[in-house]
Amino acid sequence: MYQVYIDKPSLFEPDMAGEFKNLEDAIRFAEKEKAEGEDITYTIEETNGTVNSYGEQITKVVRRG
Repeated sequence: MYQVYIDKPSLFEPDMAGEFKNLEDAIRFAEKEKAEGEDITYTIEETNGTVNSYGEQITKVVRRG
């Protein structure tokens, strides 16, 4: 599962914009969002559903743009 976070200057912290099963779909979505504004950035994280001892999802950053 891939989670896409969009960061805009007007936001306090990045906002999760969507979850995708396919990495290509996640990249396509993130690039489309980034095209809307020059100051928009994105982060795509991969998760396999595991959690740490605090109950937080363990993720790995796959791509930033």
